Amino acid sequence: MKRDGNHCGTDEARSHEGRRPKEGRGPKAEQSFHSGFGFRVSDFLRPSALGFRISAAVLVAALSLNLLGGCSSTPPPPPRPAAVGQAEQAAAVATKLTGQQNWSAAAREWQRAVERYRLLNDRAGEAIALHNLAHAKRQLSDLDAARDLLEQAAAINDELGRKEEWWRNQIALLQIESQSGQSAALDARFEKLAASPPSPAQLQGLFLNELGLRQQDRGEFEKAGASFRQAGKAFDAARDRAGLAAVLANRARLDAAQNRHAAALEKWARALAMFEALADVRGIAAAQAGRGRTLLAAGQNLPLAENLLRRACDNYRMLKTKADLATALASLEASLTAQGKTAEAAQVATERQALTQPAK
Repeated sequence: MKRDGNHCGTDEARSHEGRRPKEGRGPKAEQSFHSGFGFRVSDFLRPSALGFRISAAVLVAALSLNLLGGCSSTPPPPPRPAAVGQAEQAAAVATKLTGQQNWSAAAREWQRAVERYRLLNDRAGEAIALHNLAHAKRQLSDLDAARDLLEQAAAINDELGRKEEWWRNQIALLQIESQSGQSAALDARFEKLAASPPSPAQLQGLFLNELGLRQQDRGEFEKAGASFRQAGKAFDAARDRAGLAAVLANRARLDAAQNRHAAALEKWARALAMFEALADVRGIAAAQAGRGRTLLAAGQNLPLAENLLRRACDNYRMLKTKADLATALASLEASLTAQGKTAEAAQVATERQALTQPAK
């Protein structure tokens, strides 16, 4: 559902001038991501989807022939101020770099967008740019900076009364606190947010997915399962396919943690099909790895487990996600060892150890 903000006359294009996007047409994250912390939906916000245009709308001068023989023309709108164009250009370049996962360059351009929107006193635009700068910093493993930027964005959205955008900041903060192991801060934020949960279905799904992951980390498996099922219903109501795929993968992960191998394998297969339909390459790799690990844990069809894990490792190499690759390699090594392929297992172990050793 890619939108470039270049459609003159749509609700999305007009919302910058005071009209809010319709529910369900807000900034849906298009990709999921997975780490040892579970499956999540990306927190990147497309600026155009939040109501301001990245590129100038196409201007059409409507000409009509006067029946009396004269002609009249509708004058074009006045040219856009240069400062507005500079802010939009910075956001457009940053969005493109984010899509390319060029995180260092994306961070520079989002910082530039933040500065340009500050010059315009466009607080809403500044908050969006801050959120996406935090997303880039997170990908660069600068979690402290990401958290500070999200707090700044949340403060602006709270001041402006932009409740939905504030909630997206909070969900991203939950993800960062989980990733950085800040358990006390994470639980305190959950307690605060649970007192007044969000209304839009997609935000409900995002929050409940995070809650389920935290409950699973605490060993509260029944509560986690209930949260994931509720999240799935919310994502279904929002027609968010990426959210549905992420929740299904988390339910598979939860089943696997409880040694419910048959249920986990069935969900992994469905999740893989959903990620494939979304062309979500990270989700595909994670579902392959999850299904392979579950087969290995169940002692079932070890050749298939090996095949799935090899494909996941290949994908992680291409994606250059070292932590995920190291985890998948450990499972592949165990799969090969279980089949008596000791020489191949030793080769995999060497690659895994090279990844996990600190750089000299």
